[in-house]
Amino acid sequence: MQPPPPPPGFSQASPAGSAGVAARLSGVSKRFADVQALNHIDLELPRGAVGLLGPNGAGKSTLFRLMLGLETPDQGSVEVLGRPMPESSLEVLARIGYMPEDDSLFPNMHGYAQVVHAAQLSGLSAVDARSRAHQALDLCGLADARYRMAGGFSLGMRQRLRLAMAVVHGPELLILDEPTAGLDPEGRGQMLELIREIARQGVAVLLSTHVLPDIEAVCDHVVLLSKGQVGYAGSLHGFRADAGSRWRVRVVGEAALLQTACQALGMHAEVDGRDVLITAPETAVAEIWRLCAEVGVGVRRFGPLEEDMATAFVRHLRIDDPLRRLDSAQRPGAAKQQGAA
Repeated sequence: MQPPPPPPGFSQASPAGSAGVAARLSGVSKRFADVQALNHIDLELPRGAVGLLGPNGAGKSTLFRLMLGLETPDQGSVEVLGRPMPESSLEVLARIGYMPEDDSLFPNMHGYAQVVHAAQLSGLSAVDARSRAHQALDLCGLADARYRMAGGFSLGMRQRLRLAMAVVHGPELLILDEPTAGLDPEGRGQMLELIREIARQGVAVLLSTHVLPDIEAVCDHVVLLSKGQVGYAGSLHGFRADAGSRWRVRVVGEAALLQTACQALGMHAEVDGRDVLITAPETAVAEIWRLCAEVGVGVRRFGPLEEDMATAFVRHLRIDDPLRRLDSAQRPGAAKQQGAA
């Protein structure tokens, strides 16, 4: 089943070239009273499916509000779909779909009427809105419930209705805030499959969630915010593997000897059982081999360290982690990132 096509007046941009960037923030800072929500961040969000991670208070909601034109940065500039924000808010909002975390439904209005209302708010004529509402409800699995009052919907149905409202006008960029929150495993699986299908049709997706497996299931890029700064921006694989800047060496002998030798050369090294975890650029691999021979430890296994999502998440939250300094210089193809220390 296909998502509704773009409405008359614009078409979805090609993901090639400069059109491959869904949003760009340059030197952006935003402060609310004594809270520094974003601290001089540089960030490019590629087209595709991007997962947005971070603890509460990391700056995710502020990022959304800036992208939607609801806030103005104190410093820096924001571009969404190639247009400056908030100056181009009316134009850009017609090309964005937004599914907020909070329930935004009218309980005494049936599903079809709510999707029509959302379509008209996005600039569609009454005739186009009615036609497209049926398509969006079909896409989201609500064909048989379109004339039921939303107040009687289950949580999963409410989530799918809000998704239908976000995609009815054929957006180029879809922003989703906790779309699987509160869903049972079946409902969560259905929602993720809907998001995957929408992304496969060429719609740029920005998915904010605390559920790490959702990111793995849907996204090919990850952005992590921590304390108003960019802790990571790049590929999903790079989020876990760090593109060769962190190594696991399983030794035969005394692991602490290799740890001490690496630290003496300025490498970050820690012992994990029989393994030594070393932070170093790929150019230092030969030097690590030399140190193993020098301190008299055998090597049973030597390769890049790939962590699970939870471990990687916790590490990237540490803005001062030495990997973060290495990543900015080494990670090939990473999204542009910077966080003021």
